[in-house]
Amino acid sequence: MRAPHHELPAAAPGRLRRLIRPAFWRAATRGLAAVLVVSAIVVPLASLGWTMLAAFFAITVGLNLGLWAGRDSGLASLAGAILMPVVGLVIGLIMDVQFIGPTTGPIRLADVGRFPHAARFRFTDARVATEFIGINEARALGGLLEAGGWRAAPIVPTNWSGVEPVRAWAVAIVSGGYGPLDFRSPRGWQQSYRAGVRYVATAFWPAQDAVARAVERYGLTTVPDAPLIYWVEEPHDVVAGERTFLAWVMFGGVATWLLFLVGETLLVPASVPPDAEHGPPAPLQPVS
Repeated sequence: MRAPHHELPAAAPGRLRRLIRPAFWRAATRGLAAVLVVSAIVVPLASLGWTMLAAFFAITVGLNLGLWAGRDSGLASLAGAILMPVVGLVIGLIMDVQFIGPTTGPIRLADVGRFPHAARFRFTDARVATEFIGINEARALGGLLEAGGWRAAPIVPTNWSGVEPVRAWAVAIVSGGYGPLDFRSPRGWQQSYRAGVRYVATAFWPAQDAVARAVERYGLTTVPDAPLIYWVEEPHDVVAGERTFLAWVMFGGVATWLLFLVGETLLVPASVPPDAEHGPPAPLQPVS
């Protein structure tokens, strides 16, 4: 007695056809959601100056969301566990401008303390007292990286005598990475802008150390919680630029995730069907 005919397993689909499988699009959607959730958590914390808390959530939330986004395979889980925390850390550690908050003004410099949560300022009677500059050769990340030289100078009213306490400070950084038009440069202090955006004081970019040096060197007094400000011509343009930078970071995270998924889908061999691993079933033995 002959064994019945058994068909061989169907050939695996072409590699390009793998891109239309539901598993690929589910992973892509999960990765997009992970980047959005990490950014939505980290941005408010970093914008308010809670850098360490932002870094903590970037690592913990990003790690869990990355594992969830790549749960279809071990390689994707590893990639997601690395990518999502990196996106959160880039946002939390580099963002140094507060762009969540109201806009003042135009106000007198003496009234700046009435707006503790303002992100953008406009003054009617303010200038940067460049004759009282404090300098701090800063290092970022706890002294591991060169961060350029920070500068700090009092923002004072036009009739300031030098004995009144300083109510706001202009900060800037001297670094080879910034061009002459960058708002972080002290070149703008010579301009009569009378506007600024709040600098986010963090332990990684210690502009406040330059403020302390200016106070010590020139015997100045400063009010508690005096805001540190980037002196700019148009605060809304600066905030819009920072939001664009944030959008590019998020886009880069999503694009990297999609490129990884496409590469994994096209390059990693497809799993072999179980029937193909064990071969065709053994022929039936004739019954005696």
